[in-house]
Amino acid sequence: MTETHIGPSGSDIAIADNAIVPEDIKGEIDQFMQDGFIGPIKLYEPDEAAEILREVRVKNQDTTHSVFHNSMNYDRHLDIPELSRHVTHPTILKYLNAILGPDVLSWRTEFFAKFPGSRGTEWHQVRDYSYATGKPQLLPTKSDWNAYIDITVWTTFTPATKKTGCMRFVRGSHRDRIFDESKSPARGRESRYENDHETTFTKDTGFYGYDFSDFAVDPNWEPRPEDVVDVEMQPGEALIFTASCVHGALPNITERDTRFAITSRYVPTHVRVYPDQDAYTAHGQDFDLKDYGTVVVSGRDTFGHNRIRTTNAHGEPFAVKNTH
Repeated sequence: MTETHIGPSGSDIAIADNAIVPEDIKGEIDQFMQDGFIGPIKLYEPDEAAEILREVRVKNQDTTHSVFHNSMNYDRHLDIPELSRHVTHPTILKYLNAILGPDVLSWRTEFFAKFPGSRGTEWHQVRDYSYATGKPQLLPTKSDWNAYIDITVWTTFTPATKKTGCMRFVRGSHRDRIFDESKSPARGRESRYENDHETTFTKDTGFYGYDFSDFAVDPNWEPRPEDVVDVEMQPGEALIFTASCVHGALPNITERDTRFAITSRYVPTHVRVYPDQDAYTAHGQDFDLKDYGTVVVSGRDTFGHNRIRTTNAHGEPFAVKNTH
C-alpha cells in the first residue's frame, strides 16, 4: 500500500525557527513532532467547562451578530464572548508559540457535536482545506508547506469516550500524504446537499457529506492497528494536532449522551487565509466573507495579508499575548 512521503523521511517537517518552547513542555512538543498530536491538555475544570457550554448553547441561538448566516456555526468566537476568550486561552497560546512561533492568527472555529447514534467520522487528512471547494483556503507566503502550518485545538466540553465518539489518530501519519485534496471527489462539492446539514453530518458519511476515501492516494490504504490511538477525554480538556495527521472519531453508540467539542484553528501570520476570495460555498452552505476577519491572538501581524478583527461583535477586544 503506497504512501507519498513529504520530503526525505519527512525532513521538511519542522516547528517554526522562532518557536518559543518552554522547558516544561519541551517533552510534549517533541512528542507532537513525532506523533502529529498531543493531549489531553487541561484547559478548564469540569464545572468551568459545563458553564461555558451552557452559555454557548444559549447564545448560539442568537445569530444576529454571527458572521455567517447559515447552519454551520463557523467562527462564533467573533460574536460569542465565551468563545472570544477561549481562542486566546493562555495555555493554548503557550503551545501554539512552541509550534508556530510568536506571531499567530486564529482563523476559524467550529462546533463538533456527535449525537447519540451518529456514525463515526471517517479517516481524513487536511492541509490547505481545498477539499471543500477545490481552492486552497490557506496559503503560506514565508515558507513552503509543512505539517505545522495549521494547528487545530480540539476542546471537549462533555466527556469524549469510546462510547460517545472520542477522537482518534494515526500516529506519525503527518509525514505522509495519504489523502490528496487536489483530487475531485465523487460527492461533497455540490452547491446544495440532498439532505439537510445535520442529517448529512450525523447519518451519512460522518464528514459533511464528503466520502473522504475519494481523496485517498491509495484506495486500499488502511492504518496499521498499532498506529491507531483513541483519545478519551474529560470535559475541559483539549487535543492539539496538525490536520496533516490522519484523524477521525468513533461513533456515538449511546442512547442519550451528546459529545460536544469546539475546534479553534490557528496559523502563523504569514499565511494568507481565503486567498483571493470574497465568498465561497462549502458543505452545501454559502459563506460571505465581508464581515469575516482573522484574529491576532499572539504577537503581531507584520505581513498585512489578511483582514484583522481586533474586537468581537460586542466591541470587546480580543486578548493578544505580547511575545515581543
